[in-house]
Amino acid sequence: MSKFKKPESNPLLTPVDYFNFFGTFEQIFESTKGCISYTDNSATFVTIEKTGEITSKSPTFVLNKNGLVDVNKQNSFDLATGQSISKFMLLAAVKFKGNTNHAISFINFYVMKSDIPYIRVGIDLFKVFNKTNRYGVPQTILKKWDKSTITDDHGKKLIDHINRFDDFTIIPNNKEFIPVENNCYNLYSKFSHEPFDGDVSLNDIPTTIGLIKHIFGEQWELGLKYMKVIYEHPKQIMPILALVSTERETGKTTFLNYIQILFGENSTLINPSDLASGFNDSYATKNIIMIDETVIEKQNTVEKLKSIATAKSMSVSQKFVAHYSVPFFGKVIICTNKENDFMRIDDEEIRFWVRKINPIKGKRNTNIEEDLTTEIPKFLKLLTDLPDIDFSLSRMVFTKDEIKTTALDSIKNESKSSLCKEIEYHLDFFFNNNNVNEFEATAGDIKNEWFLNNNQISISYIRKVIKEEMKIETLKVKKYLPFNKHSQTTSMITGAPFYFRSKIEKEQIIDNQKDIIINNEEIDF
Repeated sequence: MSKFKKPESNPLLTPVDYFNFFGTFEQIFESTKGCISYTDNSATFVTIEKTGEITSKSPTFVLNKNGLVDVNKQNSFDLATGQSISKFMLLAAVKFKGNTNHAISFINFYVMKSDIPYIRVGIDLFKVFNKTNRYGVPQTILKKWDKSTITDDHGKKLIDHINRFDDFTIIPNNKEFIPVENNCYNLYSKFSHEPFDGDVSLNDIPTTIGLIKHIFGEQWELGLKYMKVIYEHPKQIMPILALVSTERETGKTTFLNYIQILFGENSTLINPSDLASGFNDSYATKNIIMIDETVIEKQNTVEKLKSIATAKSMSVSQKFVAHYSVPFFGKVIICTNKENDFMRIDDEEIRFWVRKINPIKGKRNTNIEEDLTTEIPKFLKLLTDLPDIDFSLSRMVFTKDEIKTTALDSIKNESKSSLCKEIEYHLDFFFNNNNVNEFEATAGDIKNEWFLNNNQISISYIRKVIKEEMKIETLKVKKYLPFNKHSQTTSMITGAPFYFRSKIEKEQIIDNQKDIIINNEEIDF
């Protein structure tokens, strides 16, 4: 970099004004051949002589007492004699052939020592700049930039001084920003807010607590725990939070907006189509991924969303940029008007926390986002003061029972295939109308009993649904009585049947298991 020292006064001056105040002839003519400068009676003179001899009576340029430069004689810089120009104009003419943009860049990066807003990562060049979002929160943007554009704007020399990094990385930290690690550029943006320094109670942040209670309902304390984790432990994997409601004006979008206000560039709002796209740079480097108005129908997109919730790394695919892999710590928040069928969720799935959001009652706060923003410092302090998180209960912090909701059960039931629902209906009807709590039957028995005239339902399909959806395995080959039907026309047959229990029988087994656990806990070893 340049040897010139940056004066510490007037840091708010523009580069042009800055140089006119503090610039020197040394900076202008440092590489000019035949240049000799000297000072006499508080005035600085510069003469350009091919022989190098000083002709004090006829210097080429004179820096007068008014801070302007007098052009005293003909020169090779196309500056007319007899005029007075600014030091910036002389700099542009002497060093940059009249290119004022290059002259401004020289002042910015070599004289004022401003940070160069470009980086090179691997073989790709990027521009790093700040951009204020709609809520007034500054965000750091990283955008692919072209080498020729940089040289056009600033000159070829700037390329040599751009910081170079081997690769990208993700180091999430909302309290201590780490820009670089092992010469890898951290794509996690600096957190834009600071916690309040003082005591905070729930009454100090009524708008924020009101939103948390509205979104998380009776689970609002778990909601605070969720917010504490994503703020203090951004590396922690979390369940997919799904906010569902057929009604509008429920506050779901307000919550998404609040997350963006809070986490800035480390969060993003995408469409379901982005998950299916070949390019994933819109979310692959983000810590919180929000999907609004979600209906995910394609099964491969569903599986991709589920894998995101537990992924450890992500290969980033971006247009015109070489692929690179980064650690991945993404959390997913979904908002949808489809309460029961926005996507298929299997009965054994534990990665979803589904909240049914009710419409907002009473008068709406039209300034809620401004109020939420104002309360952020105190909310962060409240989160900091909450008890430490116990991470030993579940790899996703919350246990299955903690985040179980009727909304999740509804989606799981709706996600079942039509055949599964029909079989369950027939099972309930059978147990309710027969004096048995269990029976054995093969897929063929069920076909003959309930779907004999339906040619679209095969025995193999029935077997597949019972095994994969109902999670019931066949018994070993044995003699059994189908459906426990005792009559003169039925007899024991040989086969590998499924074993079905009534809901009452299942509940009794669960209660017995709980009693065993309790009794074991009481035993002293």
